Amino acid sequence: MFSVAAAAMLCTACVSAPQTVREQASSALTCDASQVTVTQTKRRYLGDYVFEAAGCGQKLTFECEQAYVLLIPVGTLGCHKE
Repeated sequence: MFSVAAAAMLCTACVSAPQTVREQASSALTCDASQVTVTQTKRRYLGDYVFEAAGCGQKLTFECEQAYVLLIPVGTLGCHKE
């Protein structure tokens, strides 16, 4: 029980991967976030996801890392452009 509570406290800044990708892509594409669509394209291994963001006639690929505590997903650690 303590580890789950600790993970929740540590991961208060964690957000969903699609939301993070949408925000980063809208900035990189200089496009409004409402015009950016995000789709999951791959799951390479446990905790590693690949998303494609499209908007304003351009596409970008992002890789996101999922945070786990006792094999329970607790949020997204971060996403970066490939």
